[in-house]
Amino acid sequence: MIHNFFQKILKFKDFLQFKGLRMSTFVSRVNRITGKMEWDFREDDYDYKQEIARSAYADMLHDTERNQLYYKGLEIAIAKMRQRGQAVHVLDIGTGTGLLSMMAAKLGADTVYACEAFKPMTECASKIIAENGFADKIKLVPKRSTDLTVGQGKDLPRRANILVTEVFDTELIGEGAIGTFTHAHKQLLEEDCIVIPSYANLYVQVITSDLVRRWNRVEDIVVNASRVTAPDEISSCGGAPSLHDLQLDQLPMDTFTVLTEPKRVFRFDFTGKTSLPFENTSILDCMMMNSGSVDAVFMWWDLEMDPDSEIILSCAPRWAHPTPDNMQWRDHWMQAIYYPYSQLTVAKGDSVKVISKHDEYSLWFDVAMDTVKDNCPEEHPICRCGAHISYGRARMGMLNDPDRNKLYMEILRKNFTPETTCLCISDGSLLPLIAARLGARHVYTVEINHLCNRVVTDFIKHNGLQDRITVLDKIPEEIGENDLPEKIDIIIGEPIFQTSVLPWDNMCFWYLTQQLTNRLTDQSKVLPGKMTVYAIAVNYADLWKIRADVGLCEGFSIQEFDKIIQKSSEEVDENVEPHPLWEYPCTAAGNQQCLLDIDFTKPARETSSVDNCVCLNVTSEEPCNGVAMWVEFDFGNGHVTSTGPRQPIRIGEKIIWDYHSKQGVHLFYNNHKSACSVEDSAIDVRVNFIPAEGKLDFKFSPEWL
Repeated sequence: MIHNFFQKILKFKDFLQFKGLRMSTFVSRVNRITGKMEWDFREDDYDYKQEIARSAYADMLHDTERNQLYYKGLEIAIAKMRQRGQAVHVLDIGTGTGLLSMMAAKLGADTVYACEAFKPMTECASKIIAENGFADKIKLVPKRSTDLTVGQGKDLPRRANILVTEVFDTELIGEGAIGTFTHAHKQLLEEDCIVIPSYANLYVQVITSDLVRRWNRVEDIVVNASRVTAPDEISSCGGAPSLHDLQLDQLPMDTFTVLTEPKRVFRFDFTGKTSLPFENTSILDCMMMNSGSVDAVFMWWDLEMDPDSEIILSCAPRWAHPTPDNMQWRDHWMQAIYYPYSQLTVAKGDSVKVISKHDEYSLWFDVAMDTVKDNCPEEHPICRCGAHISYGRARMGMLNDPDRNKLYMEILRKNFTPETTCLCISDGSLLPLIAARLGARHVYTVEINHLCNRVVTDFIKHNGLQDRITVLDKIPEEIGENDLPEKIDIIIGEPIFQTSVLPWDNMCFWYLTQQLTNRLTDQSKVLPGKMTVYAIAVNYADLWKIRADVGLCEGFSIQEFDKIIQKSSEEVDENVEPHPLWEYPCTAAGNQQCLLDIDFTKPARETSSVDNCVCLNVTSEEPCNGVAMWVEFDFGNGHVTSTGPRQPIRIGEKIIWDYHSKQGVHLFYNNHKSACSVEDSAIDVRVNFIPAEGKLDFKFSPEWL
């Protein structure tokens, strides 16, 4: 039967191709709500379009400071070449939309060569360059810079004497900047060339913070007179190998204490006068300004856009920024947190060595007292305990959240007796250990994800709870009486799952519990018993820029880029996307409204479908440019966990969001405030939910937004 089904699909695709119609591919995907695999049709160019939609060039093109400082750097470089009496030959590596090349051409460069390996952007740049009248002045080469050839009849007829490029990421060198500049100087540039930018400086600041530490290390959970503690290999692990990039400027100042002043640890010379090291180490002696545990290293960088180092583009957070009252918002170059390999507690006045290392693509940091031992790895460290791979930063912080853990203990105490048999359904949860410590007769926990299974099993063994907790590695519908020989009094979940992307995806808990009804009694409880989806009209301070048209950028039309991004986004993007809104400020433009209530105690197959419209009133004096959405889980007796605001919402004021959750974000297309706003009106949100299929969709109007 399955064979015949696939034969029909293949014949249908052949028919489409014969008719000249767009082809689709039959692919499997996880339904994040039900947790089940499903088959779906996708156009063959789906991934291609998604790559375009996710390219994030728009945010960079909205970075006015970046654009203007590159323009100024080019102006100075071209003027210097003219002063030398030389013709100006510019090479633009990774041209993207062609913006920097058009700047060079407008400033009078004699030749401009631009390379771009990403095919969609090559085609886009070609149209933009032509539309702006530079088709005869800029040669576009669809290659990586390392594949360019130089000589008569080749990609470049001669070596360039000005290089302009933007090959940086939050980590500065993560996109291969060291290799790109090194190759360019060896193969593509004249010896006395000018490079824009000319230098980069990388800064660090050592801090102590309970909040930040909880994003990296699992802390003890105090349960009555006992504790749930992490295994030694987890508590001593340096953490995940990847950087923790975030909008550091949004981290409240009262959540951390600085231990050092900002220190420059690396200076990168892009001019070619000195070789760029592919590996390097910096060791600085730093006097501790305060006492505390060394929990993290904050990192940022700046660029010197001209050879004389007079034009500085800084990515520093507000407290370390040279012009804090005139800062540019960026999502393409954020700041980062790194977690030291060593655990160290210091006192004010101590001298501590801050050790910084980098290879060609990445950075890592450590601290040491007095003498430097072999505690900081020569190569980029990796997580060996598994916990930092199983849990993301936000999830680690959620596991360590003392308020959330206190609430879980209150819920369990309200519903437990010494005879209670409990089943936990959540990925990587420590609830089973808390339940066992509180005295449950026996606890079962479903851990299908093998990484989470390993971590939770290690926790159980380390805490000596093997006889009280049984780990089940099967999906609920495959769990039989031999696996679960007794009836369950309580099914409980946080709930949270590895497959979840949007807050309501965690209703997967509801569907999984339905598969275990044969193991329940009439008195059995399901906790949480209810999930509510909320929404509110908001004014995003800056987040709207990631989806807004660019239009004109420094006098150049980028409308072709807007068209391509918009078309691809409309075809592949969902209209609600996840963002951690504590990093992206927004103010309430109206009151929150309930969009959907789901009763987890009722069977999904017997729950009626929902298709209704909810009105979000907009009463704020400021315009509204989007919607924020979140969920709350109700455990009864007034116990509620939320993925949304941490404080009551007040119209016209900043919303204070949970640190450990992502919210659902809908951005009105082309959210330029002067052009698109909703004032003294309303936004209609249409909710369509089909429980039997696990399909939940939202539509927003007025559509002209």
